[in-house]
Amino acid sequence: MSIPSKIARYLDRECKRLRNPSRAAQMSNYFKQIHPFYGIKSADLKHMIRQVQEKHRDEWTAPLLLYTAELLLSEKHGEKKMLGVYLLGVPFNRKIIQEDATTLQTIGDFIERYVNDWATCDGISSQVVRHLITEKPDYIPQVKDWCTSSNDWKQRASCVSFLTYARHGAHSDVVLDIATHVINNPSRFPQLGAGWVLRELSVAEEDRVVDFITENYTKFTREGLRYAIEKMNVRLRKELLEYGKRP
Repeated sequence: MSIPSKIARYLDRECKRLRNPSRAAQMSNYFKQIHPFYGIKSADLKHMIRQVQEKHRDEWTAPLLLYTAELLLSEKHGEKKMLGVYLLGVPFNRKIIQEDATTLQTIGDFIERYVNDWATCDGISSQVVRHLITEKPDYIPQVKDWCTSSNDWKQRASCVSFLTYARHGAHSDVVLDIATHVINNPSRFPQLGAGWVLRELSVAEEDRVVDFITENYTKFTREGLRYAIEKMNVRLRKELLEYGKRP
């Protein structure tokens, strides 16, 4: 039996053993029945990945890791998708996949094919892609290009991958360029992704974010705008919320 098959078999067995129908129903309702859940806590999922890592750490290659993650991300249950995220997010594993020139293209393909919820999208963005672009800044243009995709989740991922940098004013030109594209999409999750990364950038460069909001005011949904201004002072938040009402 191949390594991915052994891992899939082990994880399937553990997911069935740890399933909690009551919690699963709550999670399914929370995610609007997008996909089913076992009702397993994140801590238990991470423990499974630690077990996998202990057994297979010395056998990993970039193609093997990416293929195993794809098997998990392609599953219908939310927990299986997160197991794929956690597998790629292990620091040791990230170092392996970051040396493969096709990694970002492959992850982008995963998002297009298998991601249909914010938790999986944000997990890939914050636990995998964010670290990859820290270790290899040459990856930044590839991630930035996701903002021009027709896929909502890829657009959101382009924003969420830069949250930590935006908070410290790093790559601010890239962040604003991403937001310029994504804010044209009225769909909820791209809007909230753009609002979120602008909110973080406002901590370091509030004036630039205010200018961006006023210049693109009509493109924001109300929810996206509220996200973007959340960390500003009360007076400024009120002023921006009422900006569109000016004669």
